[in-house]
Amino acid sequence: MSLYCRKGKAVFLVFILLLSFLLQTGCAFKDIDKRLFVMGIGVDYTENEKKPYRITLKIALPTGSLKEASNAEYTYLVKDSNTLAGAIRIMRTHVDKELDFGHARVILFGEKMLGQDLKDVMDFFLRRSDIQLISWVAVGRPTAEKVLKTEPTSEMAASNALFNLFADNSVESAFIVTTFLFDFRRRVLEYGIDPILPILQTNEKDKVSVNKSIVLISEKRSLELSSRQTKFYNLLANKLEELDLEVKKDDLTLLINIDNTKVKYKIITPDNQNPVLKMDIEMGGVIEESNKTLSSDKLELYNKYANEVSKKRIISLLTLFQEKEVDPLGFGLRYKASRLHTKDTYAEWQKIYPDLVFEINVKTTIKSTGTIK
Repeated sequence: MSLYCRKGKAVFLVFILLLSFLLQTGCAFKDIDKRLFVMGIGVDYTENEKKPYRITLKIALPTGSLKEASNAEYTYLVKDSNTLAGAIRIMRTHVDKELDFGHARVILFGEKMLGQDLKDVMDFFLRRSDIQLISWVAVGRPTAEKVLKTEPTSEMAASNALFNLFADNSVESAFIVTTFLFDFRRRVLEYGIDPILPILQTNEKDKVSVNKSIVLISEKRSLELSSRQTKFYNLLANKLEELDLEVKKDDLTLLINIDNTKVKYKIITPDNQNPVLKMDIEMGGVIEESNKTLSSDKLELYNKYANEVSKKRIISLLTLFQEKEVDPLGFGLRYKASRLHTKDTYAEWQKIYPDLVFEINVKTTIKSTGTIK
C-alpha cells in the first residue's frame, strides 16, 4: 500500500470523528441549582385498592449561605398511587426542579406495609440506578410519612437526623439495628435467613427514637423485639458497638459496659441424637455502675455473675426465635453452606430447627471495677 493511500485513510478517519462530534446531543448534566435533593423516601399502605401506596419524599431546600444552612429546611411531597414510579412522575410536575435521589439514604415502610408483599415495592428501589444499594431500610411507626415529617431540633440540612441514627460515625448504640437495601433484598429472597428491620418511632413533632426491631416472617406474621432483645440480637449478629449488661445477684447490682465481643458457633447433627447449636461467646469490659463498693480481688466472681445472666438471656432469645419459627441470625444459611451435599438442605434444616438444642458458653472478662484505689 502506497504512502498516499495510508495518509488518505488517516484523513478520512479524522474527518469521520470530527463529524460525529457535530451529531452529539450535548451533555445531559443539570446544574445543582436545577435540582432538589431527596433525603428520605416513605411508603405507606392506604388500604385503597385503586391507590394502595402513599409515597412521601423529604426534600432538602437549598440555602444561600452557611449561616442559613445551620437551620434545616425541608419540604415534602406526598402522593397516593397504584405504583411508586407513577407517583414520582406526578410529583415531578409539582416542583420546578429535577428530583435527585442520589442522597436518599433512608427508605421507610409504614407498619401497615408489613402486611403486604414487599417484593414488588423493593423491586422499584433496586431497579433505579440513582438510589443507592447501601440505603438504610426501616419501619416507621405509626406511619412512614409521620416519621419523615418529624424534624428534630438538632437536625441540619447537611446532616440528616435519620442518617446519623444509622451511620457508624455518629450515634453508636447496641439498641439500633442497621439493615441496608441490598441486605434486605437478600434476606427477603434467600432461604435460611429472615429480614429484620429497625423501628423508628415518633410521638412528638421534634423527636424520633429507635431502640426496637421487627423480624418479618411473612405477609401475615412478624415478631417485634423489645429493646433488650434487640440489644442481644446485635450481640449475636456481631454488630455490637457497646453493650450495657445489668447484673443482679442477691443484693448486688452491677452495670457492666461491654466494649468488645466475639461470637462463634457451629451446628452439630449427631446420629440418633438431637441436633446441637454450640455457641462460644467472649465479652470484655469494665464495671460502669454499682450499688456497692467493689473489690478488684473479686473480679472472677463478678465475671461468673455476668456469664450466668448473659447465658440466660441469650438462650431465652434463641428459644423465642425457635418457637416463632424465625431465623434472623441466619442459622439455616450456615447449615446449607456447611453441608457437602446441596440437595434439600433447607428442607433438612426446617425439620431439625424445632428440635435444636442450644449449648451456650459465655466467657466474660471484666478488666476493672472502674474505680481508682
